[in-house]
Amino acid sequence: MTKRVRLLLLGLASAASLAFVGSALAAFTPSLAIGTQPATLGSSGTTSIRLTVPRDDDALFRAQIYAPFGYQATFGQAAGTQVGTVTAQVQVREPIAGAVLPLTGTILATDQATVGAAAAQCTGTPTHAAYWVLVLQASGQELRVPAYVDPAPAPLQTSVSYVISVCLPSPNIPTSAGGATFGAKLIQAQLNVRGVFTAPTTRGAFRWHVVATPWPAGPGLPNAAGTVTAQGRVMLPVRINVSTTSTRRHVLTVRGSVVAVETSLNRRPITVRVGNRNYRVTTTTGGAFRVTVRYRRPTRTSVTVTAAVPARGVACTVASPFAPLPCVTETLQFFTAARTIAARVR
Repeated sequence: MTKRVRLLLLGLASAASLAFVGSALAAFTPSLAIGTQPATLGSSGTTSIRLTVPRDDDALFRAQIYAPFGYQATFGQAAGTQVGTVTAQVQVREPIAGAVLPLTGTILATDQATVGAAAAQCTGTPTHAAYWVLVLQASGQELRVPAYVDPAPAPLQTSVSYVISVCLPSPNIPTSAGGATFGAKLIQAQLNVRGVFTAPTTRGAFRWHVVATPWPAGPGLPNAAGTVTAQGRVMLPVRINVSTTSTRRHVLTVRGSVVAVETSLNRRPITVRVGNRNYRVTTTTGGAFRVTVRYRRPTRTSVTVTAAVPARGVACTVASPFAPLPCVTETLQFFTAARTIAARVR
């Protein structure tokens, strides 16, 4: 371990109030949140996949993340090509139990020759449509996590289109026995994949799924009986409606709404920028907002409405195609959308 890594972990641990106690872990309630940028039909920009496991839950062994039917994917990138970025947080056992270590890195295309053996251990076969490796950095220390991408298996192709599989080593056994470096347990990882997935071209609500299997609270084989599912709901397209009026002397009124498909986004904070001034407001019923700005004289200006909407958990509302596996969480999408128009102040 490098001196820089040790110092970072010691610093993080000094802020932690609870130590990591493996014997206390029992629950397993992962959540899946999806972001699409831009949040429009047919977008092939960035698809963000955020997987979270509460820090007091059992550790994640395998995550199989399923994209909904309607999504398309482009594979065949040459080995070494960057297909995205990744950020993560892990809770470690050593050198200080309970410290949370932030990781950042890139997602690179790789090949079967490089990760085929690991693929066979994770998925049961070394052959996949695409191979990625998550290259994570923490103060000079590098961790590599392979991922495998395939079209959905035939029985599921009416509801899902592709599956990304990732397996993680156990944090409950020594590294020398195949355990995770530092005894690391994943808390959250976000994969920002660029130019691979294309969003559906028809409007509607689309459900991503993760089938997740935990490690036991101590040494042992993965806990297959503890496998659960979680859903990440995406509503496309997101639309910002905005208009202005200036019926009183030197007063500009900005009105509009933020809507995902036909669902209004109520009680969401947004920013309305009029000229060089920002106004923070919260949407009301129907996703509506209103801002009034006074001027000293007639003028022309621009109005930019930006909605940065965070993920939001809700109860599972639709049975998954993986029943009878239970759905433990459902999360609404996160996104940033903006629209700019010109305005005239009378």
